[in-house]
Amino acid sequence: MKTLVNRTLKKWRGIWLETKQGYRYMVCEARQMGAKEVFKLVIADLFLGRSLFQWCYLLTLSSIPFLLELTVADHDWLGLLASWTGIVCVILVGEGRYSNYFFGLINSLIYLYLCLTAKGGAFYGEVATTTYFTVMQPIGLFMWLNASRHKSQEQSFVVRSLDLKGWIKNLGLTILTWLVMGFAYQSIGSNKPFRDSITDGTNVIGQLLMNEYYWEQWLFWAATNIFSIYLWWGTSIAMQGMYWVYLLNSLFGWYTWNKEAKLAQTNQTKESL
Repeated sequence: MKTLVNRTLKKWRGIWLETKQGYRYMVCEARQMGAKEVFKLVIADLFLGRSLFQWCYLLTLSSIPFLLELTVADHDWLGLLASWTGIVCVILVGEGRYSNYFFGLINSLIYLYLCLTAKGGAFYGEVATTTYFTVMQPIGLFMWLNASRHKSQEQSFVVRSLDLKGWIKNLGLTILTWLVMGFAYQSIGSNKPFRDSITDGTNVIGQLLMNEYYWEQWLFWAATNIFSIYLWWGTSIAMQGMYWVYLLNSLFGWYTWNKEAKLAQTNQTKESL
């Protein structure tokens, strides 16, 4: 027991030291570059290094909310903005771009408001999950920027894969989150507490895996999208459209990141030989 405690303390001490060093490094780098150079990096992350296919993919999918909005008489402009920023965010995640967290923060704040004011009462599960997402956006950005310190200039991002132990741990956390939040919603009078809490489990684990570059995040996002389409069915067409696009992007993200993970594993095997 003492050994386990010592290992845990050592692990968290290492995480704290890495976080502190990473923060100091980024502050120092930002000061040396100046506001103008930082702005150039932001613009480069948003617009440069994208192939023709990626541009077509981005423009096509991000235009879907606007096309859907034209089919309804009562326009939901806030839902439209939430849908558009969310779609851009997940596409940028698929491309491994840091700017995804900027769009993710805007999307989370708007989505939080929509969930609180939804017809028929607030979606308890979506409110809790979106609050979590809002908090995790700056944390995720920091983790990605900090991880970039350990990569060569030729690398954009290095995709990781879960082992069996990782799968068991993350599936267990998904189920635990679903049950805990389900009972929490039940205690405050939710009509369908365990339906509302389904996306809590998949979203929480999906965000954690995303922050650490695991390709399996896309499987959890896909599950989230399927349940969310059901949740918003018959309410906001903009929100439904957003989750359909999310689902499509999850499948594409799974394909591209899985391919990157296999390539990284092959390169690692070659280096070890």
